[in-house]
Amino acid sequence: MMTIDARGGGPFQSARSTAYSVTQPVRTAIGFALSPIADLWQGAVHYDDLAEENDELRQRVAELEGQVAGLPDVQGELDELRLATEVDFVEMFPTVVASVSSDRRTSVERIIEINRGTDHGIAEGMPVVTGEGLVGVVVLATGSRSEVRLISDPRVSVGVVSKGTRAIGVAAGNGDGQDLILDLEEGADAVVSSNARFETSGLEGSRYPGGIPVGRLSIDSFGAQLETFADLDRLAFVTVILTGGDSP
Repeated sequence: MMTIDARGGGPFQSARSTAYSVTQPVRTAIGFALSPIADLWQGAVHYDDLAEENDELRQRVAELEGQVAGLPDVQGELDELRLATEVDFVEMFPTVVASVSSDRRTSVERIIEINRGTDHGIAEGMPVVTGEGLVGVVVLATGSRSEVRLISDPRVSVGVVSKGTRAIGVAAGNGDGQDLILDLEEGADAVVSSNARFETSGLEGSRYPGGIPVGRLSIDSFGAQLETFADLDRLAFVTVILTGGDSP
């Protein structure tokens, strides 16, 4: 009988089809009633595996969300690093890139601390820049750290020259957040115009090499001033120019 049934056809095939049709509603009802029990059984048997897998998935999702959330910060930091290191106006001098670890502001001074020092060749008197221009000068250097006084500090002055007219002057700090005060040589104010670009003059005895961008000229009722090219309120990284250090 089994051999005949296996070959199909005949009375056995007809009887099996009839039985399957007759019992279909009963089997469907039983399967529906037992499906929660089957699911519960599967969950009980594989609970530990499912829980572990869910934990791993949640952890991975959290990692991916963290990476996505951090992308703007990473891009911003990369832009600031690029800005600090793309220094093409002092190619004849070696340089050291440093990150800013603190920013000290008072009513009388503006000093930032960087994470490079004498161990990296830095000495007092060396100029500090970004790709935009002059930032300040090193006033203290130890093994692994240095302090930089920004050019906005009233105790900092720098010889400057107009790129177009070669008019010479001295720019001095005027306090945090203020433009530099520009003292031009006699008669120079007649040949320079507003928005003229000034850079370090590099004259003999200057601690700053020539050609470092400093600021853009503006003239008002208070006199001539320079708006610094470097954004002194956004300093995450800077570049120290390894000149001869402190000079007269």
